[in-house]
Amino acid sequence: MAKKKKSLNIHDALSKIKECISLLPGDDEKQSMGEGIQEIITELDTLRNNIAQLPDEPEQRQLSQSINTLVSFLDSLKEKPHLADIILPKLKKARKAKVSSVNIDDLFKYLEELPTDQLMGELSRHKKNTLLELSSRLNITANSKQTKDVLVDKIFKLGFANKRGYDLLSDRQV
Repeated sequence: MAKKKKSLNIHDALSKIKECISLLPGDDEKQSMGEGIQEIITELDTLRNNIAQLPDEPEQRQLSQSINTLVSFLDSLKEKPHLADIILPKLKKARKAKVSSVNIDDLFKYLEELPTDQLMGELSRHKKNTLLELSSRLNITANSKQTKDVLVDKIFKLGFANKRGYDLLSDRQV
């Protein structure tokens, strides 16, 4: 039996080559693939550097020994409380500020009766929380981030000085 020779059709071969050529990437695709490959190389270099920075076995043993030494030292301080107080002073808990029970309405009436030149001094004697409540009572926009001096200035100018000025002007017009 003789094998049949396949006849080679040139037209079919050329059409298949054309199909394969159309599947090849263009210049833009080649450039983007090149950039992608460069990014992968950069990430792999970063990963290699990070792995190189990991401690090796001798460094891990040394670190473990250091931790054990520190733990045993801290355990020994339990037996020597005076030494522990010197080396590791106890932290004191922060105390909450006493909330002053200032009646805002009474304070407002008191401040209204004061002369203008004494008003700033009296306002500066009060705590920031009291000044914030007073500014709220006077419909003055203020917040806790403002300094005490800014609050005193606002309350003085917007709360009392402006009102007194308006009162003086209205009395003159009558």
